[in-house]
Amino acid sequence: MTAQEVARTYPAFKFLRSGEDYSFLKNSLPGDNFWERLKYAPLGDKNYLSIGGEIKSEFQLLRNEDWKKGNNDAALFQRFMLHTDWHFGDKVRLFGQLKSGHALGRKGPPFYLNDDALDLHQFFLGLRLWHSTLELGRRELYYGPQRLISPREGTNVRQSFDGARWILQETNLSLDLFFYAYNPQRVGVFDNKINTDQLLWGAYFVWNVPGRQGLNFDFYYLGADNEHPRFEEGSRQERRHSFGVRHWGVKGRFKYNNEAVFQTGTFGEGNINAWTASTEMSFTLPGKSKPTPGLKAEIISGDDDPNDGDLHTFNPLFPRGGYFGLLSLIGPANLMDVHPSLGFSFGEQWSLDLDWDFFWRHKLEDGIYFPSGRLNLPGSGSKERFIGHQPGVQLGFAVNRFFELEASYFRFFPGGFIQEVTEGEQFSQAAISFKFKF
Repeated sequence: MTAQEVARTYPAFKFLRSGEDYSFLKNSLPGDNFWERLKYAPLGDKNYLSIGGEIKSEFQLLRNEDWKKGNNDAALFQRFMLHTDWHFGDKVRLFGQLKSGHALGRKGPPFYLNDDALDLHQFFLGLRLWHSTLELGRRELYYGPQRLISPREGTNVRQSFDGARWILQETNLSLDLFFYAYNPQRVGVFDNKINTDQLLWGAYFVWNVPGRQGLNFDFYYLGADNEHPRFEEGSRQERRHSFGVRHWGVKGRFKYNNEAVFQTGTFGEGNINAWTASTEMSFTLPGKSKPTPGLKAEIISGDDDPNDGDLHTFNPLFPRGGYFGLLSLIGPANLMDVHPSLGFSFGEQWSLDLDWDFFWRHKLEDGIYFPSGRLNLPGSGSKERFIGHQPGVQLGFAVNRFFELEASYFRFFPGGFIQEVTEGEQFSQAAISFKFKF
C-alpha cells in the first residue's frame, strides 16, 4: 500500500492524539505496510502498541510588536512530539507523549509559550470499568469549543494537567468528573513538575438529544483555584466557580454554537461576579468551493472599579491559544467583539479562510487581557472603548493525510484605546507553516 493509499484508508488524525484507536488494524494482519506496523504492533494475542508523532515548523515575521514602531522580529518556531499508546487487552491502557518546542531567532529569553527543550507532556493510565473509564496521570484536556479548557493549540508549546478523571459514556450522553493540577510549562529539560498553584475540578455533561438530529446540550461546572492571577484589580488568591450551558449542533448546511457562563467565588477577601454570553453560526452555500459565511459575537464581563476589592472580570481559565485568530493579542476578558468570516474549500486539499474581528472594552475601568486571562494593558484611566480591528487570511493545503502547509497574514489596526495607551502602531504577522503527522 502506497502512502497515498494509506492517506485515503486511515481515519483522520484526531486533535487529541490520545483519542485515536487503531485496533481495527488487527483484522488486516499480517501487513507489509510500514504505517500499519507502526500504528498496530501486536504484543501477544490481545495486546498492542501504537506509535505516532508530529513535526511542526512555522516561520513568522512580526512587525511593530506590542504596537511599538520598529519593534520587529523574525523567528522559526519548531515543535516535535512523539507518543506511544500501549493497550493491554480492552481494560488497561498506558499513554505517554514527549514534547520539544523551540523559537529560533526570537528576541528575548526563552518563553514558556514558545520554548520547552524536552519534557514529558502526557503520561496517564486508563482503566476500563464496566461502562466507564478511569484515567490517572498527566494529560491534555479538551471540552466543548475550547473556550475554557484546551490543550492551547495556537501557541508553539501545548499545555497539560496532572490528576484524574472518571468518564461515563452512554448512547447520546457522556459525563466527565475530574480533578487536576495545571502543569506549568518550564523551558528546560524534564523540569515540568507537579504544581498545585493552579487547581481545576468539575463536571462536564454532554447530551445529544435522541430523535433530534443536530440538537445537543452541554451543562458543566468548573472550579478553579489560582494562587497568582493578574487582573487590573490586582493579584490575590482566586477561587472561582463557573456554571455554563452550551447549545450547539449542525442542521443541514447550518451550524450553530451558543454558550453562556456565570462565574462566582472569592478574590482575596472580595467576591467574584462575572459572566459571558456568545453566539456562533455559519451556513454552507451551494457551489464547488463551498462558500461558508459565518458570524461570531460575544460579550465578556469586565471590572467596573479596580479599587473596591471585588472582581467582575471574566476568567477564561485555560482556553485555546489563538482565541481570536493566529495573531493572539486580545483575550476573552472585559471584551465585546463581532467577528464575521468567510471560508472556502476547493476539493479535498485547498482551503481559504477570511475573517475580520472588531473589539471593544466592556468596562472602561478595566484593561485588556491576553488569551490566557493575564492582564495585557491596564485601563490607565482611558475613556476610549474601541480597542481595534483585526482582518486575517489563511490559505491551507493538505498534501495528503500526513502533510499540511499553511500561509497566513493578520494585521491589527489599533482603535482609540490602543492609540491612547501605547505608541499605536499597526501590528502585523505573516507566517508560513509546515506540519507532518504520523
